Amino acid sequence: MKYKSIYWIMLKPLINKYLKKHYDKKTKRLIFRNAKAEYKRLLNKADDIGSNNPMSSNIYFSLLFVSFLTGNREIFTKKTLEEMMESIFSIFNSPLVKKLNRIDLNKESDMNKFKNRILRNSAWADKHRDKHPETWEFNFEDKHKDGCYYYFTKCPIAKFFKDNNMEDLTHLFCDLDYKTFAAVKGRLIRNCTLANGDDMCDFWVVGDKLNCPQ
Repeated sequence: MKYKSIYWIMLKPLINKYLKKHYDKKTKRLIFRNAKAEYKRLLNKADDIGSNNPMSSNIYFSLLFVSFLTGNREIFTKKTLEEMMESIFSIFNSPLVKKLNRIDLNKESDMNKFKNRILRNSAWADKHRDKHPETWEFNFEDKHKDGCYYYFTKCPIAKFFKDNNMEDLTHLFCDLDYKTFAAVKGRLIRNCTLANGDDMCDFWVVGDKLNCPQ
């Protein structure tokens, strides 16, 4: 994958805030230096799914987070990575941010926009499958009355962790799906993940005010 600085620029202030609480300046600088070099190394190892792929931010952010662990094994632990990610994503799910966020998946108009975005992402993947065969593979079924249902039978993030003997980290990024939808007043209902050895990662997304989705 091609290195793109935008993801590093976006997350660095939030990561810096966490590291500042737990490490001295010298150690913090070392962690950042090691992580940035490791991030580029991990991207070089990743399958090329297309840097302009509308889903590419998922793998860019995932490998960026992981680089802080794999580039700093003597300092960072898996638990440290989990705590750092939890600290950062708690900001996006804070009451204030939720209030400022105008996307609300309880609204039919916003849910329809989400559905259309997923369909566009799928269309991009199908169009570029020959050039980027390892990108996500979307599947759709009209099995639910409420919300939006789809599933992946191929996920480059899960594949990367499996190929590089880091399968114990995959669940950290599967769990982020729940937080991502919660931030836009949605709820993810899931039964399967590729990371758990299932043949799909399923997504049934509904508004968080819906008590008995069908």
